[in-house]
Amino acid sequence: MARFSSRLTRFLASDDGTMAVGGLIFTVIFLAVGGLAVDVSNAINQRAQLQLTADATAHDALYTLNSTLTATADEAKSEALALGDYNMPSAVYGQVLTASDIEFGVWDRATRHFTPDEDSRSAVRVLTHRDAAGGNEVTTYLLKFAGFESWDVRTDSVFETYVPDCLREGFVAENMVDIQSNNAYLNGFCIHSNDVVSLNSNNYFEEGTVVSMPDQSRLDMPASGTRTNEGLTQALRYGAIQIRLINALRAVPSSPYATGIAAMWSYIQLATQDGQLAYVTGTPRQITIVNGRPTPSGASDDQVQAGRDLLDRAGTLALRSNAVNYVYCSSTSTQLQIRQLLTDVVVITNCQISFGTGGALENGLIATLHTGNSSISGASDTRIGRADNCGEGGGAQLVSLGGMNFASGISINGGQLIALKEIAFAANGDGLHGTSIISGDTVSGTSNMRMGLCGTGMGGGLSLDYFRMVE
Repeated sequence: MARFSSRLTRFLASDDGTMAVGGLIFTVIFLAVGGLAVDVSNAINQRAQLQLTADATAHDALYTLNSTLTATADEAKSEALALGDYNMPSAVYGQVLTASDIEFGVWDRATRHFTPDEDSRSAVRVLTHRDAAGGNEVTTYLLKFAGFESWDVRTDSVFETYVPDCLREGFVAENMVDIQSNNAYLNGFCIHSNDVVSLNSNNYFEEGTVVSMPDQSRLDMPASGTRTNEGLTQALRYGAIQIRLINALRAVPSSPYATGIAAMWSYIQLATQDGQLAYVTGTPRQITIVNGRPTPSGASDDQVQAGRDLLDRAGTLALRSNAVNYVYCSSTSTQLQIRQLLTDVVVITNCQISFGTGGALENGLIATLHTGNSSISGASDTRIGRADNCGEGGGAQLVSLGGMNFASGISINGGQLIALKEIAFAANGDGLHGTSIISGDTVSGTSNMRMGLCGTGMGGGLSLDYFRMVE
């Protein structure tokens, strides 16, 4: 009995094993901290995946909705949902978004607020989620032991359409913008090339102008260029632009004629707000020119009549106002001479276009399938757009699968020139108030030009939307 009492006393007095209790406590703490780190890291990873999916599907939905005139919101949502399931398969992650999680609407840049509007094509908001409501919450690993079994993770993304400022007003070229000396570029005007900007001396760049190219090495100028071109250093920017108007125009075939004019009209409609030109209210008209003469007998009544009144005694075009005029030239050397004011008219043709003395275009559009270097040319007093000091309306557009060449003195007022080849204009291009010149090759201007910004006075031009994430 005494021996047992002695052992019990020693057992009660012993401190062996006290570290086991402390170790257990620390083990629990380490598991909790480690579990928090592991599970939080997993939640952050899932959030990143959801955000990438939201961004990709938002871009895809808005792009699809604006890719054709006939695309519907349901079609755009269906396309976006397929991409979302590709990025985060429902078999693995559950349903991370549904059609109701994709909303089209309007983005207010000033207030940074999105307003749903099912008829809008200008913005989209996409929500993605892994949560208990959807039955696909992000489960925890070690935090389960602390009674915390899952996370609800949600993300959203908003994209809007926009048009880069350089494509609203300015000179934009895929290859080169080549300008010489003694030119003035006023606040807001943009000069951009995806290759080289070449300029000489004594140009003036007002504060707020932009001169951009991929990098500094693509600026070609004399050694004294920064000193002799006032404001140039402040105007320089670097980067590239995907010129969607040019890329889409390359898809328009120059022949056969019927296919080409149909594709060109589709291009114009797609690049026009809501696919409409406000002044086109009448029915299309077909005009045929054979060897520069009226349509011979044997053609359809409409073609014969069109041929008879095609040219007046001065050789100028007689076109149907407020309508699309399809003009076919049997010879690629035939020139349509424009020696008067054309207004409220669309001309789509395969002929060469020549603006003679007195030639002008207001509230109108001329597009040609002709691929020559001077498919559209103009005399010294050619005027594109109404000279209204940037007033509303009166703008005009020229579009060509070839190039354009204008003599000195051309006046552009809320006018837009788009061509796959070089667009060249000579000296003394003064009085340019609102101009957008976009070439798939080169924009070439000489000296003594004054390029100004119109802003709202450039309404009615052709544009294809770009897409950017805003939230």
